[in-house]
Amino acid sequence: MFALLVRFRAQKGKDKGLEQLFQEMTEKVRQNEKDTLMYDLHRKTDDPAEMFLYERYTDREAWEVTHRSTPYFKKLREALPTYIEGELEVIQYEVVEVK
Repeated sequence: MFALLVRFRAQKGKDKGLEQLFQEMTEKVRQNEKDTLMYDLHRKTDDPAEMFLYERYTDREAWEVTHRSTPYFKKLREALPTYIEGELEVIQYEVVEVK
């Protein structure tokens, strides 16, 4: 399995708009991507502007080929600069399965 942690910070006053953007994205991901196992937005408890997205896929191809080629992913990527400060921090992981 393959996982991503995507960290970012909402621009001042844009956190609710950013949450709505990800709400719409999450609904589309869950409806259309059978190989996306988890797609959840998190907000830091003591600093609501700091957020991260945790994504988990059956394999790397499900992210690289399927997820990233969808029109709703492309729309999200285009919209993000109006909601976040700076750049996204994208960290890739292989899931270690404990038996």
